[in-house]
Amino acid sequence: MASTGMFGRPVVEGLAKRGLPVRATARSEKGLATLDAPGAELIPADMDDPSSLLKLMNGVDKVLVNAPMDDQKEVREKNVIEAMIRSGNGAKIVLLTGGVQHDDALGAAGLATEKLMRSSGLPWTVVGPQTVMETNFKPFRELIQSESMLMSCVGAAKVGFVALDNVTDAFIAVLESNNDAHGGCEYVITGPKAVTFEDVATAATEALDRRIIYQDMPRDEFRKLMVTEAGFSESDVDIEVMCHLDAFRAGKAARTTDDFTRLTGKKSKSVKEWWIDNANFFLST
Repeated sequence: MASTGMFGRPVVEGLAKRGLPVRATARSEKGLATLDAPGAELIPADMDDPSSLLKLMNGVDKVLVNAPMDDQKEVREKNVIEAMIRSGNGAKIVLLTGGVQHDDALGAAGLATEKLMRSSGLPWTVVGPQTVMETNFKPFRELIQSESMLMSCVGAAKVGFVALDNVTDAFIAVLESNNDAHGGCEYVITGPKAVTFEDVATAATEALDRRIIYQDMPRDEFRKLMVTEAGFSESDVDIEVMCHLDAFRAGKAARTTDDFTRLTGKKSKSVKEWWIDNANFFLST
C-alpha cells in the first residue's frame, strides 16, 4: 500500500519498469501522478477508510502491506488485511515489518498485525529491513555541510544498516515470484556488517574527503534537539525517532543476516559503499 512512500515508491517503479503488472495506490491522484511507473494501474484509496480498500483487491495476487510508522500503523495495516480477507481473492500478504526488535508501542503494533496475518488464512511472507541508511544519514546533510558532523544518542552500539535499494530488490524478488515461493518465510534484510556511528563517520570521511566526526549526545538532549531543530512534534518524536534509537542503543539492531543474498543472489551494500554512492548528495549545495 502507500505506493508513494519511501518503500512503496521504488518497489512500484521497479516492478513497472520490469514490465510486470502492478496496481499502485495512494490517498490522492496528485500523489500517484508523481510515480515514474509506466503501465502501472493507479487507484486512489485511503488506509484510514476501509470502504475504499476493497476495490484494490480485485484481480491481484499479492499485496505489499505497509503503513507509516506512527500511532495509526496497526489500525491501517489491519484495515488492509481485513479488506484482503473480505475480497475472497486469496492474494498473498507481503508484509513490510521492522527488522529491529522493538519492546515498545511500535513493536506491539507490529505483533498485532502479524497475529492477524497468521490467522487470516491467506498465504504470507514477511520482509523486514533492519534500518535504512537513507533515513539515518541523509537528514544530517546540512549538519555535515556546515559542521562536518553526525549526531545521535546511541553510544557505541552496533547497527546492521541496510541500503534502501537493497530493500527494494528484496521486495521485488518476493513480489515477482510465484505465490508458492517464500510462503511462511520471514526475511530480515541487513547490511553485511553491523557498525557503530564512529564507523559511519569514518566511512563518510573517506567518501567525502573531509573529516566527519560523530557527536554522541545524552538521550534527552538529543530528543529535545529533534523537537526544537528538526521539526518533530512532542506527539510524534518518540514513535518516529526515539524508539528506533532506543532500540539501537539497547543492541537490538545489531544482527546481520544473509537473507538479502538468499533472495537476490547479490551482496548487500556496505556502509562504505553507500557513502561513496551518495557522496554527491552531501557535497552538492
